[in-house]
Amino acid sequence: MVDNMNPTTQFHPYQRETSVPVAERPETGLNGFLNKVGIDPTSVRSVSDQMKSLKLDKARAFAKANPGKVLGGLAAIAIGIGLLRGRR
Repeated sequence: MVDNMNPTTQFHPYQRETSVPVAERPETGLNGFLNKVGIDPTSVRSVSDQMKSLKLDKARAFAKANPGKVLGGLAAIAIGIGLLRGRR
């Protein structure tokens, strides 16, 4: 079927006239909740990214200070995975 309707009209002929356009619908989910509380979702994401980088920096500093512990932990994980695969 070919739609010959003007694409700039607000409603499609198959929609009810009482339908709310997508652009005017209230936000749902986490972004909608944060907006209701008064928090900007983009600022939450930037804080989250900063926290991730801090955790990564701490992990790197620990690995530089204690290379033996890190390698021992990785070896233990590798051995454990090998034992679990051997059970199958």
